[in-house]
Amino acid sequence: MPENSMYVGVDVAKATIEVASRPEGLKLSAPNTPQGHRQLLATLEGRDVKLVVVEATGGYERAVAAELLACGVNAVVVNPRQVRDFARGLGELAKTDRIDAQVLARFAEVVQPKPRPRASQDLDVLAELVTRRQQLVSLLTQETNRMPHAGEKAVKKSLKLMTRALAKQIAELERLISDRIESDDVLREKNAILKSMPGVGPKASAMLLSHLPELGSLDRQQIAALAGVAPWDMSSGTWSGRSRIWGGRAEVRAVLYMAALTAMRCNETIRAFAERLTAAGKAYKVVATACMRKILVILNTMLRNNTKWQSRNS
Repeated sequence: MPENSMYVGVDVAKATIEVASRPEGLKLSAPNTPQGHRQLLATLEGRDVKLVVVEATGGYERAVAAELLACGVNAVVVNPRQVRDFARGLGELAKTDRIDAQVLARFAEVVQPKPRPRASQDLDVLAELVTRRQQLVSLLTQETNRMPHAGEKAVKKSLKLMTRALAKQIAELERLISDRIESDDVLREKNAILKSMPGVGPKASAMLLSHLPELGSLDRQQIAALAGVAPWDMSSGTWSGRSRIWGGRAEVRAVLYMAALTAMRCNETIRAFAERLTAAGKAYKVVATACMRKILVILNTMLRNNTKWQSRNS
C-alpha cells in the first residue's frame, strides 16, 4: 500500500460521527448533520482513501453513507455483529465511539469488505416503503394476537381500531410499492420475472428487488451467502456437526422461507425436490432451507438470463 494510502472507519451515532484511520493519523469528531457530513468529506479530500467502512446503526448511518457514495468515495456499510466479533478477536472488549471507529478502520484494512454499488434513488425509496410495510405487518400481528386475551370492552375496542388503522396503512403502502415498481422499466421487468415463479408473490418480489439488488449479478454461492441460506460446515478434529446457515440478510431470508412453504405446495419443481429430500430422511427444517436456497438460485439464474419461469424437475 502506498505510504499515504489509508483505510477509514466511521462510527455513527444519533447525534455524532467519530472517524479514525489506518494507518493512524486521521481523527475527527463531528455532528451527524449535513454540516458534519461536509466536514467529513472535506477531511477526506486530497487523501488516498482506499476504503471507508461505516457500521450499520439502525438507519443513522444512511445519510453519511449516501454522501460518501455520491462523492465517489469507496464506502461500505457493514453488519455490526461482524465488526463486534472482529473486535473480540483483537481482544478489544471496551466499547466507546472512538474505539469503535478505530476498530472499523482496522476492519477495513484487514477484511476489506467489497463496496456495494450505489443504489438508485427509486430503489432507495422502494426499500424504505418495503421496510415500513414489514414494520406495520409486525405491529398488526402483535395487536391481532392480543385480541383473544382482551377482556375489557374498552381494550377490545382499542385493539379493533388499531388493527383497522394498521390494515389500512399496509394496504396504502402496498399500493405505493406497486406504483413505484410499475413506474420503473427495469424494476417492472424484474418484478414480472420474479413473480412468474410459482410461490413468489408480489410481497416476496418487492423484498427481493429492494433488499437484494445483487440478485442476478452474482454466482449461486455468492447470492446464497448474501441472503444467509448458504450452508456452513461445523466440524473440528474428529467431530463433525451439521451444516448450518448463518448471517445474511434476515428480511430476505424471512420472505424466502414463506415463499418456500408456498412453493412446496404449488410449485411442481420445488415440491418434487422437497419430496426427494424428505424421502431421503432429511428433517423438515433442512428440507425447507434447501428449498429456500433452490428458489433463490433459480431466481438468480432467471434474472441473469432475463427469462421467466419454466417448470423443471431437477
